[in-house]
Amino acid sequence: MCRSGGTAGPLRPGPLLCPVCPLREAAVVSAGGHPYLQPLRLTGGAVLPSRILPGPMEGITTGSFCAVLAAAGQVSCWVTPFLRVTTGLPRPARLRLHLSPYLSTGLPVVAQVMGLDLGLLGATAAGLVRAGAVGVDLNCACPSRTVVANGAGAARLRHPEWIAAALQALRQALPQAGLGIKLRSGLTDPAEMDDVLAAVAGAAPDFVTLHYRTAAEGYAPVEGGWERLARARTRLPGVVLIGCGDVDSTEAALRLHRQTGVDGVAAARGLLRRPWLLVDIAAACAGRPTAGADRRRALSSLRDMAVAAAAQRPGRTGFVLEVARQMLGDDDALFRELSRCQTLEQAARCLQAATAVAVP
Repeated sequence: MCRSGGTAGPLRPGPLLCPVCPLREAAVVSAGGHPYLQPLRLTGGAVLPSRILPGPMEGITTGSFCAVLAAAGQVSCWVTPFLRVTTGLPRPARLRLHLSPYLSTGLPVVAQVMGLDLGLLGATAAGLVRAGAVGVDLNCACPSRTVVANGAGAARLRHPEWIAAALQALRQALPQAGLGIKLRSGLTDPAEMDDVLAAVAGAAPDFVTLHYRTAAEGYAPVEGGWERLARARTRLPGVVLIGCGDVDSTEAALRLHRQTGVDGVAAARGLLRRPWLLVDIAAACAGRPTAGADRRRALSSLRDMAVAAAAQRPGRTGFVLEVARQMLGDDDALFRELSRCQTLEQAARCLQAATAVAVP
């Protein structure tokens, strides 16, 4: 059991880390500002405040994770993990439940969907918009072996004609809502990307998010991988292109634009390691100093997530331990201590004690 699990006072989150979010200030950036800071305008009139997006993370972006980052001003919108649409139309109650952790923050929400049946995808997308989403993102990127074996996710990259038809069906179902698509550069070969991008360009979605690796490459290092994003930029004229993959620092995000010309950036694993990453990227794009990272800042974020999670649903440490692993690393003494905690409340008390004595 965590040594701090017994006698500490009431669990309380710390002060907000960023009471005024630079991401929210995107609306006042001049037309000559950095492309990342420009609003992302969606069909139907909804606007995402900037093109600096949080990547969806299944099992991580839970209610407490969303609440803490939103309250601290560290995100300006959400893209949900995919809702898989298989053999039946999800009931409205399920759609509301899926969106609830994100909508409850008061930020605009783009709901990601994945499936094969165009009719079901269109009806589900329309239901998600009725439930409060400002748009829908079609997942053709998931590299999971189970998903690919069933023909969904990144398996769709072998069928560019299906991708074109799916985007057209979704646009018909969403005449007044945003539409995006999440891609990888191919299923097994980046040469597959050209046909896919031609299909996407013809359908003209509001934005495209492209992870530069193929599904087969998973998350392994790929030399020269960002060159694929530069090639994609030339093949999608007039479409907002969001780049992702290896965006784990402010410097990486800025370098991504310089090297590829992408219009925006999405960070997922980088956001786990540094929950303030999107805010720091926005500050750097605006020419303002960034707060940077220190251990106390990391532990404060982690503590607030644990406190919020313990208040919502006491139980096992779950996603808090995974965020701690990404932030601290497996060899960190505090991570090892957290891994011995049996409940969220124990983990929260452990983090409270650690934050109180942390050295920046």
